[in-house]
Amino acid sequence: MAEGFHDGPRDGDHNDRRPHRWGLAAPIRVQDSSRVPLATQIARQLMWQVASGRIAADSHLPPIAELAAELQVSVHTVRAAYRQLADDGIASISRGSRSRVLGYDRNRASARNDAHPSYSIGVMVPAFTDYYADFLQALSQAADLEGWLPIICQTQHYDAQVVSRHLDQLFSRNVDGVVLIHFTTAGDEAVVRVVEPSSALLPFVFVDSPNVGMGSHILADRTNDAYEATMHLIGHGHRRVSYISSPADSSSNLLATGYARALAEANLPSDDHLVAPVSDFSLDAGAKATTQLLLQDDPPTAIFCAGDILALGAISAIHERGLRVPHDVAVIGYGEIPFARLADPPLTTVRLPADRLGEEAIGTLRQAISDGEPQPPVTVPTALVTRESCNCGHPAAQPTTTI
Repeated sequence: MAEGFHDGPRDGDHNDRRPHRWGLAAPIRVQDSSRVPLATQIARQLMWQVASGRIAADSHLPPIAELAAELQVSVHTVRAAYRQLADDGIASISRGSRSRVLGYDRNRASARNDAHPSYSIGVMVPAFTDYYADFLQALSQAADLEGWLPIICQTQHYDAQVVSRHLDQLFSRNVDGVVLIHFTTAGDEAVVRVVEPSSALLPFVFVDSPNVGMGSHILADRTNDAYEATMHLIGHGHRRVSYISSPADSSSNLLATGYARALAEANLPSDDHLVAPVSDFSLDAGAKATTQLLLQDDPPTAIFCAGDILALGAISAIHERGLRVPHDVAVIGYGEIPFARLADPPLTTVRLPADRLGEEAIGTLRQAISDGEPQPPVTVPTALVTRESCNCGHPAAQPTTTI
């Protein structure tokens, strides 16, 4: 934990009471024994509350004399803290009136922190799932070798307001760079307006986030992955192969391109009725899409799904209709979630190596920080892992891409 910030009272601390009457969201604590000056301790804690949105723009900071009395420090100490906030563009000081909060300015924070690395990095994930747990574990291990502390942020699938708040918090912690995985800008220009200016201030690495025109990139060849998976089903003799697509974004479009390329190469007609889009990644979404496909007059005999969770939902729907996998309908997923092999039958899938993505992200971020500029993209190899759901009798891994 950073100097001057802690979770409870210690010897030498002043006053641990919450100053409710000033509208602060958390108590201000100061520590005499810290090497950080008292004014800086106060300024940092107030800055953090502003960056995290706990102190809103256009609100007012506590009166100097009252906060000084609360913390048992001199008014000169609190005045110096407020002056630091003013210098950083966070507050406006006017003689004879309370200091007004302006909000957090990432540009000022970046300029102030340029010469002072923190050996910490920000990491943004859309949600906390098993897949991202594997990614974060590998990334954390690689970051530890660099002497970096990762600060993990869950972005609620890159909601613009959540991302903006997290970036303010990360910049206030003076992170040395930021890693984002599965960043999508589909239909949301607001999140682009949040991220793009920030990516010009610090090294940003985008992991498996195609068609993002900023920062450095770690990629998976999704087009070729979908092509290989669809061709595998065609190789089993299927002529009616469906595709259950993920929520509309560039990743889904790349998979759709590979699926269409395989059909064209096999001289199979393209049929819009064989493509079933879903609104979210869930078992229920995969099951509903599969049910719609199977209710057609000429239903598919094989289904390629844009995610393993969709594929597990598809298998459930197939079983509910009294059909067998793979004898009546074969299924292939994408992503290799941990329990894919435990499905009934075990799921054939394209393994998107979360661990390798995490390791490459740290290596690329290190080089981007060292060079002071974005790095060439790195493509991580995936693998088609064949199991019983596609009518392959034993597990095997066939590389589909190379670096």
